Amino acid sequence: MNFDKEDVFVPGERFHGYVVERLLGNGGLGAVYLVRHELLETLFALKVLFPDVAAENASYVKRFLREAKIATRIRHPNLVAVHDCGYDEPKRLYYLVMDYVNGGDLRQAIAFAGHFDPDRAVEVILQVASALEAAQKYHVVHRDIKPENIMIQPDGLVKLVDLGIAKADDIKDSLNTTTESVFGTPAYVAPEQALDAANVDTRADIYSLGVVLFEMITGKTPFDAPNAPQIIAQTLSDDPFPDIRDYAPAVKPELAVLIRRMCVKEKGRRIPDPTVLLAEFERIGYRLERPGGSEIHYAPSAESAPTVRSVKDVLDRLPEKANDTLSFKTDDVEIQSFVKGLKAKRGRRRVFVRLLAVAAVAVLAAAAAVLALLLAK
Repeated sequence: MNFDKEDVFVPGERFHGYVVERLLGNGGLGAVYLVRHELLETLFALKVLFPDVAAENASYVKRFLREAKIATRIRHPNLVAVHDCGYDEPKRLYYLVMDYVNGGDLRQAIAFAGHFDPDRAVEVILQVASALEAAQKYHVVHRDIKPENIMIQPDGLVKLVDLGIAKADDIKDSLNTTTESVFGTPAYVAPEQALDAANVDTRADIYSLGVVLFEMITGKTPFDAPNAPQIIAQTLSDDPFPDIRDYAPAVKPELAVLIRRMCVKEKGRRIPDPTVLLAEFERIGYRLERPGGSEIHYAPSAESAPTVRSVKDVLDRLPEKANDTLSFKTDDVEIQSFVKGLKAKRGRRRVFVRLLAVAAVAVLAAAAAVLALLLAK
């Protein structure tokens, strides 16, 4: 049985005690569906590995199952928890049942906002650092910290996802081999990871997190080039990591220095671990609030995630002839729906403004005519 990317499940189909609601998204390796537990009426995300992908390369199966193995052992408010894992023989599907994060990823948030206010960007980074601190206790290195792997709920709670490529020394992992190497994403990898991805520690994640913070504030990654080899060449060069103030002069000097310390190319001089990183942020005035966990509530004007509220805020500040910041592509039906609605609303608003302008011109013309008659008398 072969599956296309769109037809693994159909809405309403039952699968191992869950009812499929809809497709959330898919890629080259698998798909994620929104599902509802039949008895609990609770929503979860069902992640599946395409059968043909699993048959072609056993390493994908290892990565998929490793995500479940690690995520079920490390529980933290800022990590997406895995609740179940298995293999369905009739469909030839490996699957995970995970927390459903009702929001969007950081990549989408940056696309909406263009860039973040530095203080708000740090709030997101602190939550990711808190998740990495929990992972560090098991000597787990994520190895692929990037905006696509950072989810933000509408209330501002951040969730780090995709532990599938994580390196887990303290969790006995029969799925992993000492020779297995996962490269990561070129724009975010630390120099030592670019050279040997199999032998990295949490300092590689600190570097990647610093790159993400740099991008959130400036809207661009520190090293940019047309292709991956050129990006890696810049990462491995002797040139120092850029000063964020060259792109965002308003950044506080102490924050700019801390970002540089997170991204020092020589790992021995870098911030050593998430615990120290959180302490350094607190030292310069940024503290992770933990009411009821690591939850942080954003101000109403924050572009914290691609929600109706945040998109409206962006639209309200756009000049009339600005480029359409909502032109990016997404498979999320919810996002597509309210982006379409907001575009329609913006169109109606423009028509209304034009009508007001025409009416104003007509009123002024009439007033001018009356004035002319009076003067003629």
